[in-house]
Amino acid sequence: MTDVSELIAAATARARANDAAGGLALIETALQDSPNERALLEFGGLLAAHTRQTDRAAALFGQLLALDPADDAARVNLATALLSAGRAAEALAVAEGHAHAKLGLLAAHARVATGAGAAADYEAIVAADPRDYRAWNNLGSARLAEGRAEAAVAAFDEAVRHAPADVRLYINLAQALRAAGRFDVRQRVMRDAAALAPNDADVQLELGTAEAACQNPVAAEQAFRRAIALSAGYTEAFVELGLLLESVNRIDELEQVVDALAARAPDAIELDFLRAWVARRRGRVAAALALAERVPDEIHPLRRHQLLGDLYDRQDEAEKAFAAFTAMNTAAVSLHSAAPGDSYRDRLTGILARLTPEQVASWYPLIPGRDRAAPVFVVGFPRSGTTLLDTLLMNVDGVHVLEEQPFLALATRSMGVTEEGLATLDDAGAAALRDEYFRQADAVTPPGTRLLVDKHPLHMVRIATIRRLFPDAKIVLVERHPCDAVLSCFMANFRLNTAMRSFTTLDETARVYDAAFTIFSRGTSLFPELAVHRVRYERMIADLESELRGLLAFLGLDWQPHYVDHRTSALARGPVKTASYAQITEPLYTRALARWERYRAPLAPVTPILQPWIDALGYKD
Repeated sequence: MTDVSELIAAATARARANDAAGGLALIETALQDSPNERALLEFGGLLAAHTRQTDRAAALFGQLLALDPADDAARVNLATALLSAGRAAEALAVAEGHAHAKLGLLAAHARVATGAGAAADYEAIVAADPRDYRAWNNLGSARLAEGRAEAAVAAFDEAVRHAPADVRLYINLAQALRAAGRFDVRQRVMRDAAALAPNDADVQLELGTAEAACQNPVAAEQAFRRAIALSAGYTEAFVELGLLLESVNRIDELEQVVDALAARAPDAIELDFLRAWVARRRGRVAAALALAERVPDEIHPLRRHQLLGDLYDRQDEAEKAFAAFTAMNTAAVSLHSAAPGDSYRDRLTGILARLTPEQVASWYPLIPGRDRAAPVFVVGFPRSGTTLLDTLLMNVDGVHVLEEQPFLALATRSMGVTEEGLATLDDAGAAALRDEYFRQADAVTPPGTRLLVDKHPLHMVRIATIRRLFPDAKIVLVERHPCDAVLSCFMANFRLNTAMRSFTTLDETARVYDAAFTIFSRGTSLFPELAVHRVRYERMIADLESELRGLLAFLGLDWQPHYVDHRTSALARGPVKTASYAQITEPLYTRALARWERYRAPLAPVTPILQPWIDALGYKD
C-alpha cells in the first residue's frame, strides 16, 4: 500500500506541475501490474477526466465500479464521465434508480441529454443550480408540453431573470403566457423584448401576435410589417398580417400581402391559405373551398378549420362543416390551457344559488343614484345579434356604445365587492361603485354623449349587480332561437377566456345557455320593476326598421331613416372586437336563420337542455 501511496504522490506532484498527462501515464503503467488496485483506478479516472480523456476516465471508473457495485462515489464518477463523453444513454443506465442525490441529478441530466427529459428532471437540475437559465428554459418547455401553462410561465420567468439579455427567453415566456390566457402580461413582455432587440424579426413577429391578441391592430400591423422587412424570403409574419387585415375587413390590403408573398416566395405553401381567405371575403365560395382544401393540416390549424367550416356551411355541407368546427375548437383548446379554478358554468351555478327570494329580501335597501342617468345595458347570449344591434345604435345621434368592456366587473372588483357583498352594500358603497364605473366609461366616451349604451352579452348574468347599482337602468335583451345561438357559439372562433372556453363543445355551450337564461329569467321575476325590452334577431332580419323603431321608442329616442344603415356604421366604427367582424359589413342575410335545422343530428343530444327555452321564448320547432 505504501508503494501505491508513493506512486499517487508522484502522480499528484506531476499534475500540480501542469503535467497531469505525465501523472496519468505513471498510474497507467502501475495498473498494468495491479489492474484491480482501487486507489489507482480512482485516481487514474480523476486524472483522465481532468485531462478531458473522458472515454478513458469512463473505462477506469467502470473497472472500479465493477469491483464494488455498491460504491456510490465510483458510480457518480462513472456517470459523470459518460455524460462528458456524450454517452448519455450509458450514463442513464448507470445513474438511474439509485437513492443517492447526486446520482438522481445525473440521471436527470442524462434523460435530458437523450431527449427523454421531463419536467421533474429539469426541476432537479435547477434545484441544484438555480442560476442555470438554460435548465429553467427547458423546464418551461417541458411544463408547457404537459399542459401546465402557469407553471411554465414561472419557469420561463426565472430563465429571463437569470439571462435578461436573451430575447429567445422572452419569446418562450410570451408563448407560455398566451397558453395561460394572460394576454396583457404577454403584451408587456414582448414590448420589453422589442425594446431590447428592435431589429429581431422573431421578436417583432411575437410582438405582433401579442398586440393582436390584446385587440391593438395598429401596433400589431406595425410589428408584422417590421418582421417582414427584417426577414428574407418567407416569414410567418405574412400569414399573421394577412389574418389581421382580414379580421379588420381590409381585404384590398390583404390581397396586396398575398401579392407581396407570391413575389418573395412563390412556392410558399401558405399562399393558398391566404388566397382562400381573399376568395371567401370576395364571395367566391367554391374557389375559396378548393384552395382551403389544398392547405396542409399544419398551416395555422385553428384558422384553417374555421375557414373550412364556414365554407362547408355556405355550401350546405353540414356534416363536413361540423367536423371542421369541431377540429377548430380542439385546436383552440390545445393552444390555451384552462385557467385554474371553477369553470364558467360553476360560477353561474354560484350566482344562481345566491339569487333567491330569501337572499333578495335580506338586501340592505339602497337609495337610487340621481346624479347621473344610468347606462342602457344590451345583453343576450353571445352570437344572438348583439353586435348587429350595437352597430345600429352607433348610428344614433348622441349615443355612445361601450363594446364588451368589462367596466361593470372591474368596478366591483376594484372596490373589493363580491357577488355576495352586493347584499350588504350600503348607499355610500353603491355610490362609490357607480363613480368607479363611470370613471372608466368616461375615459373612452366622447364629449357630447347623451346616452351611454353598455353592450356586453353575458352581463345578462349580472342582472343582480345591475339592479343594485342602476335600478332605473333600461335593459335590452337580444333573443335568438336557442339552437341557433348555441350552434353559432360553437362555430365561432372566440379568444378563449374562462367564459368562451365553454363554447368549445356543444354540450357545455347548451348548459351555459341554460344557466345564463335561468339567471336572467329569475332576475326579471325577482325585480319586476326593471325596464326590459326584448329585441329578436329573426325580427331584425325580417323587418329591421320596425324592430329598431320599437327599441328607439323604448329608449326615448327619435327615429331617423339612416339608422338602419348598418353597413355604413360598421365601416365607420373601426375594428369589430367580436366574432361577428366579417358578417357585420355584409348586407343583412337570411342564411343564418334556422341554420340549426341543418345540424339537427349533432344538436340532438343538447336539444332537451334547450327545449324549455325554445318554449319559453316562443319559438316553434
